Amino acid sequence: MGDVRASAIASFLETSLHGEDIVIQGVSSLDALESYTLGFSKSIHLRIDLKALLLVPWDFTTEEQIFSYIRVENPRLVFAKVLEHFFVDKIVYERDSTSIIGDNCTIAKEVKIAKYCVIGDNVSIGKGSVINNHVVIGNNTIIGEKCYIKSGSIIGEEGFGFDFEDDGRPVRIPHIGNVVIGDEVEIGAKNTIARATLGSTKIADNVKIDDQVHIAHNCSIGKNTIITACVEISGSVHIGEKCWIAPNVSIIQKVSIGDNVTIGIGAVVTKEIEDNKKIMGLEGLELRPLMKLKRRIDYGK
Repeated sequence: MGDVRASAIASFLETSLHGEDIVIQGVSSLDALESYTLGFSKSIHLRIDLKALLLVPWDFTTEEQIFSYIRVENPRLVFAKVLEHFFVDKIVYERDSTSIIGDNCTIAKEVKIAKYCVIGDNVSIGKGSVINNHVVIGNNTIIGEKCYIKSGSIIGEEGFGFDFEDDGRPVRIPHIGNVVIGDEVEIGAKNTIARATLGSTKIADNVKIDDQVHIAHNCSIGKNTIITACVEISGSVHIGEKCWIAPNVSIIQKVSIGDNVTIGIGAVVTKEIEDNKKIMGLEGLELRPLMKLKRRIDYGK
């Protein structure tokens, strides 16, 4: 987008501009701040000898400053909103001719489908959603509005389930359910989300999923939950709302995880987790018992 005045950003935020109404030509990080760019800081004390615009906390204190600033509640969050509004090119909603769309699909006009996607039969995609390159969406999948699916993801193919003959030969259990994805969900690159054996694998509104995550059949993920890179979620797991699942976490099948749960990097979860718990470590222990155990081990050295 073109240049924007500092006063226009303040107006967008419905607050006051302090300092000169400079023309903003781009954005930059605080540690590489350039003149005539927008940045943000969580510090309440700054000394920067540049003509730039910074988003700063409400309790920011100042002496004589060259830079301009806008006081806000959460500088990082507000920076993201300003960036989206003023400095990100608007999406052009189109469907690339290299993509294949199945029969009886309901796809809103305001949907972008990029190159080499394959969309099965009876798929529904809500307005404002973006499907990046090389995405596969299986039959009967339902995707809400304003979703963002990054390249290479596979949604709604069969899950992994077998029983065994008396001689040990595995027999595949058919998966005839679907995947249902709510509104404003983000699905990272090279994710796999398996359709349910029966019923639906469910991803609720505002769930954000990082790259290379696997979600197995019949799982349900609650609203506003964050799942980071390389997480593996086995079949029929329930994860509540507002959870944070760190990288490389593995969750065994049929486990239930409550609301507002934090699971630390690399944890192996093999049992139910109640609301508001923090689980850390390879052992998948609650934070306080884990710290006590580590202190005992250290004292024994």
